[in-house]
Amino acid sequence: MKLPSRKQKPKKYLDPGTVVLIKQVFWGVLVFSVVALIITAVWYFTRLNSLTLSIVTVEGGITIDKANVKAITEQQLEGSYLKLIPRRFAYVYPEEEIVAKVSEVERIKDVAVERISGTELHVTFDEYLPDTLWCNLGDEAKCLFLDETGFAFAYAPELSGESVVRYFASERETELRAQPFTVEDYKNSKDFTDYLSDIGWFVTKIEINSTHDVFYTLAQGGEIKATLTEPAAKPFSNLETILRSEEFAHLKPGNFQYLDLRFGTRVFVNEEPLVEMATSTATTTDDVLDTLIEEVLE
Repeated sequence: MKLPSRKQKPKKYLDPGTVVLIKQVFWGVLVFSVVALIITAVWYFTRLNSLTLSIVTVEGGITIDKANVKAITEQQLEGSYLKLIPRRFAYVYPEEEIVAKVSEVERIKDVAVERISGTELHVTFDEYLPDTLWCNLGDEAKCLFLDETGFAFAYAPELSGESVVRYFASERETELRAQPFTVEDYKNSKDFTDYLSDIGWFVTKIEINSTHDVFYTLAQGGEIKATLTEPAAKPFSNLETILRSEEFAHLKPGNFQYLDLRFGTRVFVNEEPLVEMATSTATTTDDVLDTLIEEVLE
């Protein structure tokens, strides 16, 4: 006896669009989960106490307030990147921003930041120290401090007296954080000033022009003109030779208007009072002195 055959029901298949949607949802959930997991891991990892910069130490300078430098550094460490990674995280702390902000403090230079450990940051710096003053011609009240290289790093208070040498740039106004003279010219002029101090001639003002001519004003009176295109020892040697001669041994600050050492062995002297010359001769005082001095130097 034959059993009645069962009819097989046709298989149902998902619509292709539905399959695509399911795959997209699956991968979307998977990607979201992975991203969420990574973000969570980053959030926790970057907040580990052992990797959080909580200690800031400061070293350097003499008169600079280190507490202020520390406060500036701490301020740069506040906040986070993309509201996710703290700026105090040891491996991505804002080093360049800290250097830039601390460098803005008056008189500070050569700032460096070093991570000592996962929790400690060390800030070091040097301090600009005043060497001389840079003033405007005709206005000596408003000056800037120059450091040992001739860099103008800060405004100076109104100083009276002549204890600090004042520099003037003939064709330039004072400007903060500027280099009015080349380092070589500045050093050369200071060398010459030191040579003069050794013989008791003290300089109070120095003016330098764009052609490297330099004019030294002496405290006791008188001016010395020289050039910075040659080492300071050379014009000073000429000056010493003149002062050792019998004809000009009497020269000292206060009894001449100027000594011009810009022309090598041709040294010009303008004494005060000026020597009266006979009207019948065409020879000037400078010509006579020039001839005498040239003979001495030879």
